Amino acid sequence: MKAVCKYWCSLIQSPTFVAKHLRHHKNQENLLVHCYHVHGGASALSLFPDAYLAGTSLEYQDHIPTPTSFSTVSTVLGPVDGLVFIYNDHSLMLLWNPATREVKLLPPLVVSSLPLSSPSRTLYSHVFGFGKDPSTNDFKVVCVRDYWDDDLQVWYVPLVSVYTLSSHSWRQFRDYTFSSLRVVKSYTNTYLNGFYYWGGISSCRVFAFDVRNEIFREIRTPDTFKSMQGNLALYNDSLATFAYNRGTETSVDVWVMEAEGCWIKKVSIGPLLNIRRALGSWKTGFIFIETGNMQLALLNPDTKEIRHLGPRINCYCLQVSRYKESLVRLH
Repeated sequence: MKAVCKYWCSLIQSPTFVAKHLRHHKNQENLLVHCYHVHGGASALSLFPDAYLAGTSLEYQDHIPTPTSFSTVSTVLGPVDGLVFIYNDHSLMLLWNPATREVKLLPPLVVSSLPLSSPSRTLYSHVFGFGKDPSTNDFKVVCVRDYWDDDLQVWYVPLVSVYTLSSHSWRQFRDYTFSSLRVVKSYTNTYLNGFYYWGGISSCRVFAFDVRNEIFREIRTPDTFKSMQGNLALYNDSLATFAYNRGTETSVDVWVMEAEGCWIKKVSIGPLLNIRRALGSWKTGFIFIETGNMQLALLNPDTKEIRHLGPRINCYCLQVSRYKESLVRLH
């Protein structure tokens, strides 16, 4: 009996079985919602099955993975093959598998290996990315930090730290080609095919981190983006920009990157009332939006019907991602 149990345990933990389970047609997508509340700084992570989105208003069941020190979550990245990266305001980081409930705390970030010892040095800005190396199937977290020196009145060269799950360690280096000051936070998952993407502060640029080679790339966008706001997201398994002009009425254009630097407008919606931003797409072609009063809603691009997905305390940050259960192990 022990031999049989050992065999089955080995089978379901094999990379082949894990990959088949993730892509099985019965492994339905769920909705992962992260809210960061203005009042009190509390956070909420909620998972909803697909069936909920076709029914009545969502009843949020807040869930924060252990340890309890993560009662406040400021950043959620992913999911990537069912794993989620979480960062809080106390500089604690973890990887989380909601399906297996496994949690892995990441080692703390350090700067001692680089010449940044000035007492007037301050961390001015930072940004995270999370993805998978397609050549090794290893998961990586990248953090880019920008430091300013008040006494010297200089910027230090950005410090890049890359965490690898298999080694459970960080590698650090400096990079002149990228800065956290040039990008904005994503409101949904923007990892695709070995690259993690950030939208630029300037709407005419998108930046990418090559997870395999650990290098940064800059991608041009159409000139029309210059006059619009926008959020990066995935749309039908492609990288897309949900561009909009926000005013009394808001129009949303979905631009898909079909090849690097080649953008095609696929959908144009509006003008519509009471839209704060577009957050990403659902598998039915519907689009998640944040309304003017900071509530989550689902927009039908064909009928322009907006269905509110349930009341939520006003949030400073609202993120949504499509999630599938995974058997990927963290230990």
